[in-house]
Amino acid sequence: MLIYGTRQHGMALILVIWLLTVLSLVVTGVVATQRVESRQSHAELQRSKAVIAAEGGLSLAVHNLLQDAEHFIANGQPYSTTLDGVSLVLSVRSEHGKLDLNFGSLDYFVRFFRAMGASTTDAEAWVNQMRARRGQGEPLQHFEDLLVATSMDTALYQRILPYVTLWGGDGVPVAAFADQLLSKSIGLPKVQQRDGNPGSVLSIDVQATLADGFSAGLLATVLITQEDTEAGVFKVLHWQER
Repeated sequence: MLIYGTRQHGMALILVIWLLTVLSLVVTGVVATQRVESRQSHAELQRSKAVIAAEGGLSLAVHNLLQDAEHFIANGQPYSTTLDGVSLVLSVRSEHGKLDLNFGSLDYFVRFFRAMGASTTDAEAWVNQMRARRGQGEPLQHFEDLLVATSMDTALYQRILPYVTLWGGDGVPVAAFADQLLSKSIGLPKVQQRDGNPGSVLSIDVQATLADGFSAGLLATVLITQEDTEAGVFKVLHWQER
């Protein structure tokens, strides 16, 4: 009887130890999961704060354009500032300084595509496809339409987006507002002073960085109305968070 009772106590002890081990593993797993979820929640919260700060930077850029356009030039020049403790880097570029997908000279597009890494064969093929689309009298309404109208790969499409527009209306980009890469690739004349009327459609790039290092970027193309209506002083034409 003593041996049997000892065995029972031994089995019970082993069972308790096993249960405690399992419980410990479960608790450890739960704690680890909660920590991961907590980090994810914190990251999402900080990301949201950074996005909101970037949106504030967009409004600040529009305000500066309306109040002091002579010193806030729309040629892509970066401006650094702070807003409620958040570091902001703002840049504005007139859509007149970009290649218009519907009106820009197709010869320029061949040179530009090649400068962005496309082969001569591909560049000429895409331009011929763009020419055919124009011949049909169907202007591109959205940037994504370029992928539908041509056989261009998405990698090159993403690279050219900062340099093309749907709202410039120019056959030739205005050199005063054009990016140096674009100017060089298509042979625009060099300009000493980058000023002039940028027009009412502008691309605003904002990078917001919080004190803890979390950051968010925003690229928006806006139409400035000059008048404070119910919709505000600007209308968003294109919006991209990154």
